[in-house]
Amino acid sequence: MTAAGVRLLWLLVAVLLSTVAALVVFILRTRLGVRGGEAVLWAGSAFGGSMLVVLGALVFVFGG
Repeated sequence: MTAAGVRLLWLLVAVLLSTVAALVVFILRTRLGVRGGEAVLWAGSAFGGSMLVVLGALVFVFGG
């Protein structure tokens, strides 16, 4: 596997982990008694923040 392929694989792992993190935030917030709409906002914020990191890494790896 080439170096770019390995980097792309790691970025895919990062995307999957950020998705799982957003789901965990959503589940924990709803279990703690937060309304569903507010829990969705928290999960979206967690996912959006991690996606910004992933997009920054893509620009860094592939030279944007």
